[in-house]
Amino acid sequence: MLIQLAKQLTHVTVIAAASREESTQWAVDLGADHVLNYHDDDFADQIVELVPGGVDDVFSAHSRGQIPFFIKVLRPFGQIVAIDDEPELDYYALKNKALTWHWEFMFARSMFHAPDLIRQHEILERIAELVDTGRVRTTLTRALQPFDAAQLREAHRVVESGHALGKIVVARS
Repeated sequence: MLIQLAKQLTHVTVIAAASREESTQWAVDLGADHVLNYHDDDFADQIVELVPGGVDDVFSAHSRGQIPFFIKVLRPFGQIVAIDDEPELDYYALKNKALTWHWEFMFARSMFHAPDLIRQHEILERIAELVDTGRVRTTLTRALQPFDAAQLREAHRVVESGHALGKIVVARS
């Protein structure tokens, strides 16, 4: 979804990371401008070659061990937006480039009764509009039924394989 939202709501150039032919095509189909193989030894160098001054922003769904990568590819004063729960990160290493770390957590406003609680509604309404107008499409690739232990195990197997594309859903019939 992030690739689609970035392309629909901003003017950024999206550099996506993928390692397989099908995941590369998936990223292109969603709107990525460039797709690089994150298994390449020179992955960070390829990004720096594409954007010599460094990228402005990085999205991270898996931050463990990535601090040196972030430092290499981000410009000074760049930003990292993370959604994972990685407690063992050396944030101090980001200081020399004055990099900013942001956490995105969908439920923060409601959990803490933020004064702008209506903002979450506005964000979801905007996304619904993008979906309704066909500017953003679902990332659902597989729906498993019925909702039982066997299908839950299958969903976990696919996700844990590290080769899932899109979202896998276990649904009631």
